[in-house]
Amino acid sequence: MPPEPEVPPTPAGPESESIVGLRHLVNQIADPSLPAAGRIAATNAARSYLEAVTRNLVEEARKEGTTWLQIADLFVTSERNVKARFGDLHDYGDTDD
Repeated sequence: MPPEPEVPPTPAGPESESIVGLRHLVNQIADPSLPAAGRIAATNAARSYLEAVTRNLVEEARKEGTTWLQIADLFVTSERNVKARFGDLHDYGDTDD
């Protein structure tokens, strides 16, 4: 059996603990030998994790100057909906409402 390929390091170093945790959740979700209730719990935990990551990325994008309309396009929704979901928690100095 060939050795496992090395995980390429990210700018922050080797794979973060949170990515390893997410990978573990995905493995649980995909494991048909586990009870469905446990797989549902793993799905909800993964969803919560990804929502937190998405919120952080939206905030980062806004700080980089990405408009609400550009973010809305990424989610294939309206600017109003994306603002309602992620909230305009900070003043980014732009004028789009």
